[in-house]
Amino acid sequence: MKKVFFLSLITVFSLVFTSCSNDEDAVSNASESEITGTWNLTALETKDGRSDTNFDGTSILTTFTAVGKDFNTVVTFSENPNIVTSEGSYTTVVTTTVMGETSTEEETGEDFFESDEWRLDGSTLYFGSGEEEVGFTITELTDSKISLRYEIDETVDFFGATTSVSATYNMTLTK
Repeated sequence: MKKVFFLSLITVFSLVFTSCSNDEDAVSNASESEITGTWNLTALETKDGRSDTNFDGTSILTTFTAVGKDFNTVVTFSENPNIVTSEGSYTTVVTTTVMGETSTEEETGEDFFESDEWRLDGSTLYFGSGEEEVGFTITELTDSKISLRYEIDETVDFFGATTSVSATYNMTLTK
């Protein structure tokens, strides 16, 4: 069972970097000049997480949430070229429930963004390039705060198992 749980968790996190987001509740007039600069990571949250893994005819439902804490991360968006980098650390508290058993684990993360490209297209902030590009919907943008949302609802085949995953991922950066 533990093997299937970790398979589901790996699938969830790999999907976070391969899907597109929804544009409901998006800001309408974001500009690159508003994004450029140095920001502090102040919130991370994954809510309504659900995965259903089907392996050899057995369905295993997993629900999950993740909440960040102990933020000490600085994110920098530069222009020409448009590169996003980060330095620092944070902790993520991940709570999962598999077959009625709930567990909570804390994981330390570092360098939230490795050096990566970024671009803005309307209300979507993209990270990466080509097939590795991920789009986050900008749900709030002020001089001192940017809130981003990423919604996942995908099905993947992974090592002979089919996993359907859905969740909403939120991130907040402040100046």
